[in-house]
Amino acid sequence: MVSYFQSLGRSIEEAWRDCGYSEEIFPQLVAEELAKRPPAEHVTVTEIMDWLFSPLQAFRQPGNERLFGEPPVMVFQGPRFYIEVLFWRSGTTEIHEHSFSGAFAVLSGSSVHSHWKFTPDLMINSRMLKGRLNRVSTEILRPGGIRPICSGDQLIHQLFHLDLPSVTVVVRTYVDRHHLPQYRYLPPGLAIESDDRDATRTRRLMLIDGMARGQLEGLSKYGRKLIENGDLETLHYMFLTLTQRKVDKDLLEDLYGFARRIHGDIVDLFRQVCEWDRRTRIVIKLRAKISDPGQRFLLALLMLMPDRDAIFDTLRLQFPDTEPLSAIEKWLEGMSGKETIGFDLNDINRVLFRGLVEGLGAEELLQRLRAEFDENAIDAQRDRLVDHVKALASSDLLYPLLSRSPLRQGALQV
Repeated sequence: MVSYFQSLGRSIEEAWRDCGYSEEIFPQLVAEELAKRPPAEHVTVTEIMDWLFSPLQAFRQPGNERLFGEPPVMVFQGPRFYIEVLFWRSGTTEIHEHSFSGAFAVLSGSSVHSHWKFTPDLMINSRMLKGRLNRVSTEILRPGGIRPICSGDQLIHQLFHLDLPSVTVVVRTYVDRHHLPQYRYLPPGLAIESDDRDATRTRRLMLIDGMARGQLEGLSKYGRKLIENGDLETLHYMFLTLTQRKVDKDLLEDLYGFARRIHGDIVDLFRQVCEWDRRTRIVIKLRAKISDPGQRFLLALLMLMPDRDAIFDTLRLQFPDTEPLSAIEKWLEGMSGKETIGFDLNDINRVLFRGLVEGLGAEELLQRLRAEFDENAIDAQRDRLVDHVKALASSDLLYPLLSRSPLRQGALQV
């Protein structure tokens, strides 16, 4: 195992030296070297684990402060680049770019890989940008797949790992300083520096979090102080913290209103970002309970895709002979229940669900129910059914899938 990575590292070093150590050339050079000797054909996950648990270690492993990987395992170190094997157990990464360059190869598992483009329209400061974030493409990565890593916004991407663990081999430079800071991206259009080094803000937010949990008094008072005296980054992080806790809705509305009066329209973007984060966390929480591959794939699409068409297109990539909505119904049936997807996928809800995905309005949905069930019984329950269908349309879990529904509220433009 070690000899393979040593040989790979030497080949990359020699080829890069002949190119003058150009960072612009490095991604393609590494991808070509990985393609000549794919990791999946030369090393196994078991061999890497056996080596890591052996008594003698040839390399100093990364520090514990900021681990990218669960865990990352150093297998080659050179003066200008290194090679790591990254284990992934939690399933997903944020939408992000890199301040380094190189390439990665899938060793084990499979992933939904999404590419994004960010178009800035306002530089709030060097650490925070406002703009438009759009999904460019989606693919399924499997063992043997190799992709270059170009530093900066040349590669903005996100991975949802379908199999756990998934394992990738990454060859990368230490840092490309001309592509600092490194941003992470939040729909519908916020770029923020990944490394927050404001120690005072961290302490303030820890206390705000304690107030939001009900462990300390003064949330309204100190929330207003942060809004009045803090910068926009602090404002974003404060509302993100409050959204992650069950804060009184009236208090949250009051703080949003106060912030908007002071800071203007940018607060509306922060609110959209927080809503996206809240819905994402709902999917992550459910994913932790799910092991079925098809159901995990559906959850990946609900997390990564902006709308119904994108979900259907990506599903066809993975299952080209399957009708998308039928597959989705089957997976939802396996997760059916108020404690999981928010409702039981019974006969009536199945009809309503299909209609909502297709984009039918309330009256059209009632008409479809009349055609499937007893017309008099449906009419007798009309008002209750209308309220019920509106509740289904407001599902946080199914939000992107219901993008065509006129009953869905608060659409994000991604």
